[in-house]
Amino acid sequence: MIKIYPCRSMTGRIKEEVVLEAIQDKEFFEKVGFKVLCPVIAENVQPTKQVLCSSKKAMDKFWPRDKEMIREVHVVVDMTPGLKSEGVAHELGYARYNLWKPVVRIYPENKLPFPSSVAWFEDDYICDSKIEAVEYILRVHGTLFHRLIWRLKMLNRSLIKWLIYQLGEFK
Repeated sequence: MIKIYPCRSMTGRIKEEVVLEAIQDKEFFEKVGFKVLCPVIAENVQPTKQVLCSSKKAMDKFWPRDKEMIREVHVVVDMTPGLKSEGVAHELGYARYNLWKPVVRIYPENKLPFPSSVAWFEDDYICDSKIEAVEYILRVHGTLFHRLIWRLKMLNRSLIKWLIYQLGEFK
């Protein structure tokens, strides 16, 4: 079973909207057979009209747990790439640049970034449809064998360069 982590902009948004989006996305992805590790649900965000803003104490608990979930999944899916979010930026960075996990970003319909956007260079897949994202995830990461092939290609293309760059930092 494919496991995904659907990250989304949360802070500064109305809790009710964030919860509704998270529930709808979780239901959608579960219907196609994915296991969804959702931070909104894990944090038990209540669907109120209040603006979401976690305390430092809450984040001391949430952030390590979010990183655990990211380590557990096969694919990280950015559900709100059109919204600026420090949390999402760091989740994507942790997944992509530390764990070398695939990142899929689902933009709103007809709102894909410009062709010159860095997203096209750095993200594994960009689309404006959950259905298209599912098709990609199933095709490229849908089996253990597919994930193994993807990871071996990633290591082949990146590991030696990464080691050289790391050694270059001693200058």
